[in-house]
This record gives sequence, structure tokens and C-alpha cells, in this order.
Amino acid sequence: MINLVLLIYFLLLTVLFFYSFHSYLLLYYYFKFRQRLKDKKDKSSDTRPLVTVQLPIYNEKFVIRRLLRSVVDLDYPKSKLEIQVIDDSDDETTMIVNELVQYYRKNHFEIKHIRRGSRKGYKAGALQYATNLAKGDYLAIFDADFIVPRNFLKALIGEFSDPRVGSVQARWGHLNDRYSVLTRSQAISLDNHFVMEQGLRSEANFFINFNGTCGLWAKKAIIDAGGWQSDTLAEDLDLSYRVQLKGWSIKFRGDVIVEGELPDNANSYRIQQNRWAKGTIQVARKLLKTALRSDISWSAKYEAIVHLTCHINFIAMLGLAILTLPVVYFKVESYVSVTYYNIISFFTIGVFGYPFLYYLSQRKSYVSYWRRVPYIMGVIAYSMGLSLSNTKALIEGWFNQRMVFTRTPKSGGSRKKYYVDSNSIIPILETVLGLYNLASLVYVIIHMQIVLIPFLSLYSIGFLSMGLSSLRQGMTGLKPQEVLCSRENS
Repeated sequence: MINLVLLIYFLLLTVLFFYSFHSYLLLYYYFKFRQRLKDKKDKSSDTRPLVTVQLPIYNEKFVIRRLLRSVVDLDYPKSKLEIQVIDDSDDETTMIVNELVQYYRKNHFEIKHIRRGSRKGYKAGALQYATNLAKGDYLAIFDADFIVPRNFLKALIGEFSDPRVGSVQARWGHLNDRYSVLTRSQAISLDNHFVMEQGLRSEANFFINFNGTCGLWAKKAIIDAGGWQSDTLAEDLDLSYRVQLKGWSIKFRGDVIVEGELPDNANSYRIQQNRWAKGTIQVARKLLKTALRSDISWSAKYEAIVHLTCHINFIAMLGLAILTLPVVYFKVESYVSVTYYNIISFFTIGVFGYPFLYYLSQRKSYVSYWRRVPYIMGVIAYSMGLSLSNTKALIEGWFNQRMVFTRTPKSGGSRKKYYVDSNSIIPILETVLGLYNLASLVYVIIHMQIVLIPFLSLYSIGFLSMGLSSLRQGMTGLKPQEVLCSRENS
């Protein structure tokens, strides 16, 4: 039994090291392309082709007014702009949209309120339906929780002067990153994804993904790749890979920032992250084999493996959270040779890469970046805290093909209550795991296993933060507070 536990623990460390090693490759690309990124030329163009702005929404009464105000304020000729509000709502959002559409039509905007009559295919189904009706050769897509900058279309449309470009992805900014430790941590994680992962993969000509919002598409690229498909919960990632496998490229523009609302509570954050984890592994099951059989470079294939399977990290993190205590106990009681512990200590070199990437992303993005750096520990803690629910999501995504799209609740700065279903047993199990890791922490402190103190501390904080916050919300309901919109990089 002891040998089995030690073997599993070693395999889990190997999995984590495999993905952690990728951070060092990103650091290599960062220093390789740093000068090229500085020298990037603005590709703004005087060309003004017809663009259709697509706004897929579902029950977005708190944010739809804000979104439409930003869209109609785009610095783009009205005669070259079509707006589609693709509304699958079943609440008062539909009435609000209808009033807004009538108002903007009177102000000479070509704006359409599209109702399908069902949610078949969820967001992918809505976009496919609307794309068939779109007049524009280019499609700009925005989720409801974002505010579109005025220069968005002018800044990005010039990228399509290269006929191989199928899509351009802008960077996400954050409206409410100062709201809490949770939102500050999310902001750092997303900054790293866009500044480091998206930006560097784009420079290296690896596959990147459209992030579901804040992007501009050539309609012919979508059609060529087979259109929007609803057989995964990551329809954006799915289409991105199918487009690039067809020979199109997706470009990333980190200088164009579209600010959006971050989930401001544990339940909403878990819903979002579980959907991303489940959808990503579904795309891996669907397309990874095709990508590996394609004629892209070996380095691009490696990136595709990491990109589409990265959530397996959460399974390894959950396993370590459970097994660290018995493995330490074996050491303290001298049941296992010290050689084993010397060998596994090698894996600790993997823990430094991503925190350094997070640091670089903050330094590159904000003038007062040092104020944000302490929250890097929050990124790690919340990732650990998500390991249980994301493991569940991965198992469901791989084995269960039943598609249920759960939207991420948005407040839009509203002080009105909205409720999130908290009937799941997951928050209870997260709390139990948090207490278990807290006990493990006490044990390693007593027995002076110093190297494990930071990890078990973060595990305890992550699990207890997710679990207790969700349990509190389930008992009292959720009352979002006002969104803070001030910026640090101005």
C-alpha cells in the first residue's frame, strides 16, 4: 500500500512538472520576442468594410444597456455597421432589448433584435444562426459583460490586409479587478494568459484561440472551417482550432484592450472555470488527434498538447492535496528511504516559472505593478481551491457528452440581489479538504518539514476560501457590491 501511494504521488508530480516546464519555454519566447513586441507597428487602416457586430446574450438585464451604449459609440461609419442582438433570454432582458433596439433604430442605427425561439446549441447555436443572417464580411463578437472601446474596429480591421488572417483577438481588461482578493487574483491570471500565452504563441506562429469575445472574424474563415458547432462547451476554442487547421491564422493584439467584468464571488467564478475546463477537454477529445496528425511543426504540436490538456493540472493538484500528508508521515516515521524524497525534491524547480511569468505580465501591463504582485499568491491559492470542482468538470467533459451551458452570472455594478445555485456538495467537500490541509500544515510544522509549509498554506487558503464563501452565499444569497472602474495603468 505504501509503495502504491508513493508511485501515485510521483506520477502526480511528474504531471505537474510537465505542465510547469511549459512556463520556462514561455519565458524563453518572451526574451526572444521582446524586442519584436516593442517594435510592433500599428495596423490601423482607412478601409471601412461592412462589419456586423454580434452580441449573443442570455438573461443579461444588468449589463445589456452598458454593452449597447458602447457598441453604438464605436468610431465607425453607421452605414458600414450592422448590429445583431442575439437574444435567447427568458426574463425581462428581452423587453429591455426591444426598447433599446427601437430607440437606436430611431437614431439611424441598423440594429436587429434576433430571437430564435429556443436555446438550441446555446451560444454556438445563436452565433451560427445569426452568422447566416449577417450582412457584413467581418463579424465582431462581444459578450454582455464587456465595454467596447471606440477604436476597436478601426484598430483591428487592418490586420485583414493579410488574406490568411481569419480572426484577430483583442486583450481583456478588467472593470472590477480591485473589488476583492478574488478579482485581483483573476486579473493577474488573465493578464498572464493574454500578455504571455496569447501574445507569445501568436509571435511564434503557434495555434492560439479566440476567447469567445472581444474579437473580429472574417466571415469566410468561419464558413470555411464548418461554422459554429455546439458539440463542446468551448465553441470558441473549437472554432479557433478548426480555422487554423484549415490554414487560417489568428492574430493577437495586446494593445487593444476591452474591459470586462470579472466574476466577483466564489460560485460565479467556479461556474466559469468549470465550464472552461469541461469545454477545453472536450475540444482536446475532438481535435487534438487531428492537430497532432497535421503538418504543423513539432513545437506547435507540443503547444497544442499543453493548450488543450492543461486542465489536467487540476487532477494532479487535487491528488497532491490528498496524498501529501501520508507521504510526509511515511518520511517522519522512516517508512521510506530518504532517496525517494531526494528524487521528488527535483520537481520543486517547476514551481518558480509561472509566478515569474505572472510578475512579468504585471510589470509589462501596469505602471504601479508592484501593488499587484502580492496577489500572485492568490492566483496559486485559488487554482488549488478549484482543483476539486475542475477535476469533476474534466471527468464530466471527457465521459459525459450531454451539453448543459451554465452562464456566468453578471452584476453590471447592480446592487440588486441575484442568486446562484449552491445546492452542490462541492463547497462542503472543498471546506473539508481545506480543514484537512490545515491539519496537514500543523503536522508538517510540528515535524519541521519546512519546504511544504507554503504549499499546504496555499492549499488551505484556496479550499477554505472557495468552500466557505460558497456556503455563505448559499445560506444568505448574494448581494453584489458596486463595481470599481478606476484604472492603475493610466
